[in-house]
Amino acid sequence: MGDKIYHNPETTKKYHHKMLTSLLGSKEDAKTSLLYSYKHGFSGFAARMTKSQAEDIAKFPEVVSVIPNGIHKLHTTRSWDFIGVHHSSAEIVFDESNSGGGTIIGVIDTGIWPESASFNDEAMGNIPSRWKGVCQVGENFNSTSCNKKIIGARWFLKGINDHTKKLILGNNGTSEYLSARDAIGHGTHTASTAAGYFVENANYKGLASGLARGGAPLAHLAIYKVCWDVPVGHCSDADILKAFDMAIHDGVDVLTVSLGIDIPVFSYVDHRDTIAIGSFHATSKGITVVCSGGNSGPISQTVTNTAPWLITVAATTIDRTFPTAITLGNNLTLWGESVDNGKHNLGFVGLTYSERIARDQSDDLAKDCQSGSLNKTKAAGKIVLCFSISDQQDIVSAALTVKKAGGIGLIYAQRHEDGLRECSILPCIKVDYEVGTQLLTYIRRARFPAARLSLPKTVIGKWISPRVASFSSRGPSTMSPTVLKPDIAAPGVDILAAFPPKKTKTSSGFTILSGTSMSCPHVAGIAALIKSKHPTWSPAAIRSALVTTASQIGIDGSLISEEGSTSKAADPFDIGGGHVDPNKAINSGLIYNITTEDYIQFLCSMGHNTASIRKVTKTTTSCSKQKSKTLINLNLPSISIPNLKRDTTVTRAVTNVGNINVVYEAIVRTPYGTKMKVEPQILRFNSDTKVLTFNVSFISTQKLHGGYRFGSITWTDGEHLVRIPIAVRTIQFES
Repeated sequence: MGDKIYHNPETTKKYHHKMLTSLLGSKEDAKTSLLYSYKHGFSGFAARMTKSQAEDIAKFPEVVSVIPNGIHKLHTTRSWDFIGVHHSSAEIVFDESNSGGGTIIGVIDTGIWPESASFNDEAMGNIPSRWKGVCQVGENFNSTSCNKKIIGARWFLKGINDHTKKLILGNNGTSEYLSARDAIGHGTHTASTAAGYFVENANYKGLASGLARGGAPLAHLAIYKVCWDVPVGHCSDADILKAFDMAIHDGVDVLTVSLGIDIPVFSYVDHRDTIAIGSFHATSKGITVVCSGGNSGPISQTVTNTAPWLITVAATTIDRTFPTAITLGNNLTLWGESVDNGKHNLGFVGLTYSERIARDQSDDLAKDCQSGSLNKTKAAGKIVLCFSISDQQDIVSAALTVKKAGGIGLIYAQRHEDGLRECSILPCIKVDYEVGTQLLTYIRRARFPAARLSLPKTVIGKWISPRVASFSSRGPSTMSPTVLKPDIAAPGVDILAAFPPKKTKTSSGFTILSGTSMSCPHVAGIAALIKSKHPTWSPAAIRSALVTTASQIGIDGSLISEEGSTSKAADPFDIGGGHVDPNKAINSGLIYNITTEDYIQFLCSMGHNTASIRKVTKTTTSCSKQKSKTLINLNLPSISIPNLKRDTTVTRAVTNVGNINVVYEAIVRTPYGTKMKVEPQILRFNSDTKVLTFNVSFISTQKLHGGYRFGSITWTDGEHLVRIPIAVRTIQFES
């Protein structure tokens, strides 16, 4: 129903109830029907109703839209040292801005495991006086589960319960808790990545051992549980929207949201994209919202959470790996990767190829060790080599097949895919096709092929990094190609962070996970650092500081590469502005600022009418007559032109946040197939001139219809390098 009409939330709720009563005919039916009243950041409600009732209420003049409740999914240490946030121990005295002190990070996810050492509050400052949240009690979660680190916790399940038509209870095949307690582990992992306190000797079964901490270890956490184990990691629109509403009410500074829809097909004013709608209202209230870009890479046009007011994060590797030796009977040693650090038979045992021990030689099921495909007599007591040939099979499923057939180890050959998974039931090692082929050649030549599997090692600093993760979703955005997405890249592969102990005495309380879900809270933690240093900065200013100071260079001095079907230099559709650099972002020099009104005019330029935009955003908004240019002129820290026919000019404005009297000069890298000119090429700031505008003109020199080409503009004063990425596609053919 758009922006709230009444200042008092209870008046808004009564207004919703009155509307439902007029629809359903009685106050009692209205009370039973109503799931949530959204009454803090915006106005609306979730209610149970028939299709015909939904059609009737859609005709009410104050209703923007009525949509069915949908489902979103989760986008599922060393990383902080790797990106330059060096906190050597918990003993040192911090500059609060260097640790997020006084800021509040809201986590919309699966809840939290409050007993984790990462959420110790011994060094935390007092809870900010502006905080209005609560510690909502529930199953295995009481008021003492909150402290000065976890200052608030709420849980929302009316939407998911109504969608699944069953209550979420621990006795219905899930391990769920009717509370903010985390049964899945995803929320605990993301929360500790963003703002976990220091934990010495953190490790996962002896691997990745070291000091664990979040990016903003002195930031407070507010937990909003919206994702549930029905099945694992499902979250309903109604619950997500309520979490945004309450986070706005409670007073968070930053929101980290590691979930999204599979294919971005809904517009930003369509309530089926609840993350876009909820985050718009949060952003308009000064809250920085950081979202994961999705795990559908390396395919292009798969990036999600692409609204221009969001910070959308891609995932990269770090310089830590877990190499595992495979020693053959001929004393040749080959290397794979593993995180299976359990019991190994450290002696030599028989090694065989899965096709050799197939139950049925007439099919290909044994090639990648599909269920029931192996001969138990021939597999017993052996290490089995399998080759991945289908998307339906993975290393964990293959390990289960080998285990059931009596095998004692798995070597799984597959195309490059970032991120390691534990098989746990037996040692499993991931290798590439080259190593797999070498192993197969040995098996075929040896009379009695044998191998010994070693335990994995933790190795730091020996691999070129960062690389864009193979799974990280890629741009361009399909919904708004003039908005370059993702914005930024951050570590998201094999990240060690807090995790529920899963009722085992041997658990360290940490695990290793991969996904843009892991890269998202890295950026949220850095956003809290920036907010602590610059409390008056808008969400757009924080995003600008992150994007314009990001790096395009790996630790070896070469361009960051991306892992797709082949490896190539990463472009802005892989990493946006580049790999996040926290230390430079805090001192960015210039920022590209955007107001709520700017975002509204952007929505106008997308073709939405004034009436619908007014109800979703602000009731007094009117679309400008100059809306045709607003798409490319939204003051983003990037430029994307998806349809350059002959020529066009783009306008941007920069605000000086560094030295008062300073001169910046433009460094231009022109996309291939265009002529590009920046005017003026020199910007002079002083005490009276803090904001300056510049124009960028593009002229196509291409005679052919082509793909995107990339460039950049960097403003420098000799101290700062303020860079924005550019993507241009020449259009010479239109159907």
